[in-house]
Amino acid sequence: MKITPIQKINVVEQVYDQMQALLIDGTWHPGDKLPSENELAETFGVSRMTVRQAMQKLKALGLIETRTGSGSYVREVNPEDSLQELIPLMYIGGPSQEHVFQFREMIDSESVRIATPLAADKDLDKLEELLQKMKKASEQDDGKAFSSYDLKFHMSIVKMTGNPMMIKAYQILLSVLTESMNNVIEKMKYAPALDYHRRIIDAMREKDAEKAERLMREHIGQNYTYFQ
Repeated sequence: MKITPIQKINVVEQVYDQMQALLIDGTWHPGDKLPSENELAETFGVSRMTVRQAMQKLKALGLIETRTGSGSYVREVNPEDSLQELIPLMYIGGPSQEHVFQFREMIDSESVRIATPLAADKDLDKLEELLQKMKKASEQDDGKAFSSYDLKFHMSIVKMTGNPMMIKAYQILLSVLTESMNNVIEKMKYAPALDYHRRIIDAMREKDAEKAERLMREHIGQNYTYFQ
């Protein structure tokens, strides 16, 4: 991308937009040192203060960082850094059950659709093992253990997708999902989950992604009815 002189209307925003575009299109790569404020001011045709304000916006978004005595650099950003910011939001915002179930319906249903054609026999055998542990916990009326194995069942399917964003989102929100699952099992008990998990595994063994996705949506939807 070529830098163009700035029209002096909302100049900070224009500089910010162009600098952001340089990051997005890969002109500036993670780890690259940025030109100095003087160099950027001359290139954009604006004041150093304008460049500094634009850079402060990029810094606030975590896109660039300043190293004392060295200059400004494009940050090495990974999914964990970005998603980690969801943690305080989840606690401060006090997510409702509706929000949690909306998240689960979106992630769990899409995960099983993606995972079904990819799942190896060993992956499905692991789901079978977790289902058996859930059955044993239900026989002992151990809701906490049942809830734990239930969540591991869903997490295992997410991991089968191989999608790092989906996996990390689930991992980061694990404490919120655990609390929600505990509440679900307390209200719903065991039979519905055991039934749906059985049918989901069967659909995955049949490589029927559409059926597995539909069952997962029904499963999550049924869980939510206990909170309406």
